[in-house]
Amino acid sequence: MKKVLFLTFLFSILFILLTFLNYKIEVIETEIRDLEIINKKLEKDLVFYKSEWEYINSPENISSLSNKYLDHKPAELIKFQYFIKLFSNERLNNE
Repeated sequence: MKKVLFLTFLFSILFILLTFLNYKIEVIETEIRDLEIINKKLEKDLVFYKSEWEYINSPENISSLSNKYLDHKPAELIKFQYFIKLFSNERLNNE
Protein backbone atom coordinates (compact mmCIF):
# COMPACT_ATOMS: atom_id res chain seq x y z
CA MET A 1 0.00 0.00 0.00
CA LYS A 2 2.82 2.38 0.79
CA LYS A 3 4.34 1.74 -2.61
CA VAL A 4 1.08 2.61 -4.34
CA LEU A 5 0.75 5.84 -2.35
CA PHE A 6 4.35 6.76 -3.02
CA LEU A 7 4.00 6.10 -6.75
CA THR A 8 0.75 8.08 -6.89
CA PHE A 9 2.42 10.98 -5.09
CA LEU A 10 5.43 10.80 -7.41
CA PHE A 11 3.28 10.77 -10.55
CA SER A 12 1.21 13.67 -9.19
CA ILE A 13 4.30 15.75 -8.60
CA LEU A 14 5.63 14.89 -12.06
CA PHE A 15 2.34 15.84 -13.70
CA ILE A 16 2.26 19.13 -11.82
CA LEU A 17 5.81 19.89 -12.93
CA LEU A 18 4.94 18.98 -16.50
CA THR A 19 1.94 21.29 -16.36
CA PHE A 20 4.09 24.20 -15.21
CA LEU A 21 6.65 23.40 -17.87
CA ASN A 22 3.96 23.29 -20.54
CA TYR A 23 2.60 26.64 -19.38
CA LYS A 24 6.06 28.19 -19.51
CA ILE A 25 6.58 26.83 -23.02
CA GLU A 26 3.28 28.32 -24.17
CA VAL A 27 4.22 31.70 -22.70
CA ILE A 28 7.55 31.64 -24.49
CA GLU A 29 5.88 30.61 -27.77
CA THR A 30 3.48 33.55 -27.56
CA GLU A 31 6.40 35.90 -26.92
CA ILE A 32 8.19 34.46 -29.94
CA ARG A 33 5.09 34.98 -32.11
CA ASP A 34 4.77 38.57 -30.88
CA LEU A 35 8.42 39.23 -31.61
CA GLU A 36 8.08 37.74 -35.10
CA ILE A 37 5.17 40.09 -35.80
CA ILE A 38 7.19 43.05 -34.58
CA ASN A 39 10.14 41.90 -36.67
CA LYS A 40 7.99 41.72 -39.82
CA LYS A 41 6.67 45.23 -39.19
CA LEU A 42 10.20 46.52 -38.73
CA GLU A 43 11.33 44.84 -41.94
CA LYS A 44 8.49 46.52 -43.84
CA ASP A 45 9.44 49.87 -42.32
CA LEU A 46 13.05 49.30 -43.27
CA VAL A 47 12.11 48.60 -46.88
CA PHE A 48 9.99 51.75 -46.93
CA TYR A 49 12.75 53.89 -45.45
CA LYS A 50 15.29 52.47 -47.89
CA SER A 51 13.07 53.40 -50.81
CA GLU A 52 12.58 56.89 -49.40
CA TRP A 53 16.33 57.23 -48.96
CA GLU A 54 16.89 56.12 -52.54
CA TYR A 55 14.48 58.78 -53.76
CA ILE A 56 15.94 61.52 -51.60
CA ASN A 57 19.50 60.72 -52.66
CA SER A 58 18.76 60.39 -56.34
CA PRO A 59 20.89 62.75 -58.45
CA GLU A 60 17.81 64.29 -60.05
CA ASN A 61 16.30 65.12 -56.68
CA ILE A 62 19.54 66.54 -55.32
CA SER A 63 19.90 68.66 -58.44
CA SER A 64 16.36 70.00 -58.22
CA LEU A 65 16.69 70.73 -54.49
CA SER A 66 20.01 72.49 -54.93
CA ASN A 67 18.54 74.61 -57.75
CA LYS A 68 15.52 75.42 -55.63
CA TYR A 69 17.15 76.22 -52.27
CA LEU A 70 20.79 77.06 -52.94
CA ASP A 71 21.64 80.31 -54.61
CA HIS A 72 24.73 79.28 -56.48
CA LYS A 73 26.09 80.25 -59.81
CA PRO A 74 28.33 78.15 -62.01
CA ALA A 75 32.01 78.80 -61.55
CA GLU A 76 33.94 80.40 -64.32
CA LEU A 77 37.51 79.49 -65.03
CA ILE A 78 40.00 82.29 -65.48
CA LYS A 79 42.63 82.31 -68.11
CA PHE A 80 46.15 81.27 -67.23
CA GLN A 81 47.58 84.77 -67.82
CA TYR A 82 45.15 86.32 -65.34
CA PHE A 83 46.05 83.64 -62.83
CA ILE A 84 49.76 84.47 -63.20
CA LYS A 85 49.04 88.18 -62.76
CA LEU A 86 46.93 87.50 -59.70
CA PHE A 87 49.60 85.27 -58.20
CA SER A 88 52.40 87.76 -58.91
CA ASN A 89 50.37 90.65 -57.41
CA GLU A 90 49.82 88.70 -54.22
CA ARG A 91 53.53 87.96 -53.97
CA LEU A 92 54.38 91.65 -54.43
CA ASN A 93 51.83 92.70 -51.84
CA ASN A 94 53.21 90.22 -49.28
CA GLU A 95 56.78 91.49 -49.64
